[in-house]
Amino acid sequence: MSLPGHVSPGLHAPLIDALFDDRPPATNADLDLRAQLLAQNAIWQPTKLAGLSLCVLDFRNGAHPRMTALAKLDPGSTGVTIPATELELLVQHGLVADDNTEYLHPYYLRQPQDDTGNNQNITLHPGSKTLRSNETQFEFYIATGQLQITDTERRCINLADNSLWLPGPVEHTEVMPLHMHNGASSMLVRWLAPVTFRPRLDPLGEEVLVIDGTLADELGSYPAGSWIRNPVASWQAWGGVAGTLIYYKNGHFGQSTANPN
Repeated sequence: MSLPGHVSPGLHAPLIDALFDDRPPATNADLDLRAQLLAQNAIWQPTKLAGLSLCVLDFRNGAHPRMTALAKLDPGSTGVTIPATELELLVQHGLVADDNTEYLHPYYLRQPQDDTGNNQNITLHPGSKTLRSNETQFEFYIATGQLQITDTERRCINLADNSLWLPGPVEHTEVMPLHMHNGASSMLVRWLAPVTFRPRLDPLGEEVLVIDGTLADELGSYPAGSWIRNPVASWQAWGGVAGTLIYYKNGHFGQSTANPN
């Protein structure tokens, strides 16, 4: 029997194994429960990669571990290289580079398993040092273990490309679609004026990361750097003001019966 936090024989999660000597304890592991983290309550922990710290938002161990986390680098870091297999990466204030390209922030990258051997690793570099005075700012959002087996399309999207914005679900909102596959989708949503609406989607659950401004629902207000995960039964109507920007995901929860320990 393996000890809690240790990798069992035959279980392999390249990114998680690269970050931790021992896997972290279960964190917000029950996907049937609502979870949230306000920016001011973020707890940062070092990884075994010098200069890289994580705020783990959720973690489930088991045969197919999954993790969602915020990441940041020490200002003096020269960069760290991480495995890119089954990686979803939202770059907000940092810089990244793969085998072929350097991506200036902000950027969205989605890297499924690549059987050709290309882009197996990605290097993270710190962003503007002036952001260090604002603890709510983050550099990277990282998710792994959440891509469906049939989801094989690589994505590299420049989030500063204003031509990618489309009319949103209600007046005074806009969306930037980032990815969609088999009912799961990822997108940016921004507010042009104060408005409240409830997403008209049918996912297995929703996840929201506040990038700029303040988001609000009937349970509270969430400043930039906050994270919320709602199962279907806890869906909310989201309200924002001009300048509010969020990263919104749905349909990526899968079955919630796997061992979360």
